[in-house]
Amino acid sequence: VAKLQIILIEHKMFKLLVIVLAILSVAAGFISHYAIQTVTGSDEHDGSDGNFFASVESANGLKTEFEKMDNIYNNDFEVGAKDTFQFFTNVYLGTVKCIVIKTTTDDYWLVDRVTVFFQRVATRFVNSDRVGLSTDSAEGKTELKLCSDEKFTTPITASSPSTSAC
Repeated sequence: VAKLQIILIEHKMFKLLVIVLAILSVAAGFISHYAIQTVTGSDEHDGSDGNFFASVESANGLKTEFEKMDNIYNNDFEVGAKDTFQFFTNVYLGTVKCIVIKTTTDDYWLVDRVTVFFQRVATRFVNSDRVGLSTDSAEGKTELKLCSDEKFTTPITASSPSTSAC
């Protein structure tokens, strides 16, 4: 029980540190903060314990480096779950146009939809073709590129996951 309490305290301190660093670095103009929120499919085998990486592309052609989507102490990518990942970049994204997600594992994952939060704007991407990710070509593709339709870009509200850090 004590070990679990320490882990929970460390997790809360880590989240607070991420928020403080985001505010300081964005205020200083050195780094941009963005968040990626994924929703895993709801079918029985849509969840995964695999490794997944994301890169965001802007309308002006700039791209972020691929970053691992992983929340420490969390079991990400569970069936029907919503997971939010925080990232920092020295790339000014401007208008977010596409997201590319890739995998290095054969543990299949189906992402239903993705939202990227950047500078008080949320851009939503929908995996309408239900393309799964896996290095096993019989299960899915190693890379998935989703691009936005302008109707899915909306201002961030107070309940959005990234407002406290952007």
